[in-house]
Amino acid sequence: MVEAVAALIRALRDDGLTILLVEQQASMALSLADTAYAFERGCVKAHGPAAVMAQDGRIREAYFGSQAAG
Repeated sequence: MVEAVAALIRALRDDGLTILLVEQQASMALSLADTAYAFERGCVKAHGPAAVMAQDGRIREAYFGSQAAG
C-alpha cells in the first residue's frame, strides 16, 4: 500500500502539482521530495534540498538511526 501511495504522489509531483507531505518514513519522503524540513518537538531542526538532506550524516543519524547505510 505504501508503494502505491508513493507512486501516486510521484505521478502528481511529476505533473507539476505542489504537495505538502508529512511523513514518518523519512527515506520514502526524501525520495519523493524536492525540499525537506526535519522537525523535532514542533521546531524546524534542518531544511534544504531533499537529496542533500538524505546524504547528510547528521540527518541520517537522527532520522534513520545508527543502522543507516551512508
